[in-house]
Amino acid sequence: MTLTELLTHAQGLETQLRSSDADDRYELHQQLHRTLVKIEHQGGHVPARLKRLDLDLLDEEIEDSFDNMPV
Repeated sequence: MTLTELLTHAQGLETQLRSSDADDRYELHQQLHRTLVKIEHQGGHVPARLKRLDLDLLDEEIEDSFDNMPV
């Protein structure tokens, strides 16, 4: 994929994530993260909002993992 195609794909995933339910968010986040890594590896610039979304979703996943820990 070209940088333009990767950015378009990442923006599409961003849209899907904003309207997804909890069950789909994990897989969509994994796809988004892989796409952002590919953009950076090809020398492209990842928009700040997509980096922020990636980090916010990672924080959510970490918090969710603590919800399932026994006390």
